[in-house]
Amino acid sequence: MQHSKLLYEKGILHNKKMLTQSQYSNFKFVARLDQIKTFTAGIKALLFAEHGAFMINEDGFTCTVEQGKCIQASLFMMPACFSEFYVDGVLHFNVNMNVLNECLSIFAGIDCTMKMLYKGPEAPLILVLEPQDECEISTECSIKTTVQEEPMEYSLDDNSSSLNVIFIRGPDLSNIFQEFDKSTEELEITISPRRPHFKIDTLGVMQSESSIEVAKSSDMILMFNCRETTKARYKSSLVRMTQKALSVASKVAIKTDLSGLMEMHFMLQDDSQAEVYIQFFITPLAEMD
Repeated sequence: MQHSKLLYEKGILHNKKMLTQSQYSNFKFVARLDQIKTFTAGIKALLFAEHGAFMINEDGFTCTVEQGKCIQASLFMMPACFSEFYVDGVLHFNVNMNVLNECLSIFAGIDCTMKMLYKGPEAPLILVLEPQDECEISTECSIKTTVQEEPMEYSLDDNSSSLNVIFIRGPDLSNIFQEFDKSTEELEITISPRRPHFKIDTLGVMQSESSIEVAKSSDMILMFNCRETTKARYKSSLVRMTQKALSVASKVAIKTDLSGLMEMHFMLQDDSQAEVYIQFFITPLAEMD
């Protein structure tokens, strides 16, 4: 982390307020957020891993973390989420997630505007933070970037005859997960065209075993598209890693098929109503074994 004066003197920032068009030639990536609350919430949802893999192109900004071959999570923001977005080509680099989170927390929860700048391979990621109500205060952070292996690619076949997709209200699903005993070791999730349409069983010690069923006609279900019954078990510790994303999501999409791989999309909305997504892939116990 470097003081703004040092960055300015080193020529990393030529104009603390705004880059001129001629200065874009010095950077591969420049983006500005008018408020960082939603971005910060997304980063905090990914803090279960040490390093985040950034991938930036004309389609938007993606940060991906993973833990072994068990769970992967990605924060995705389209260019429309930014008040300013410029990228030259396709960029890949890694950053330390805890350092990034510390930088975003410098102003202790005060909402800020933020500019991100990146010059290319081996260059740091520069964050310029300015509290919205304090035009005379700003700070710049320089975060070391590294090049590591790209994350694994997970996907479900949209044409699979067993692909099931449901949309559920985020607060309702959060309430369901909070009801489960924390000593639960496994969760078994069933999606079926017949009752029970959506069922979660907890498995573990006797006191932690329970079951919750949600009918497709329930008000908490926004969409229910089930082709055939799927059932799989997951480590509850992995599912709990989605809790921070779930706590700020307005709605959640759950996808799975006979393979048991579960894909979860959490939709967040910032003050500008731009949609921000956090995507999780969780592998079933059968695959891990």
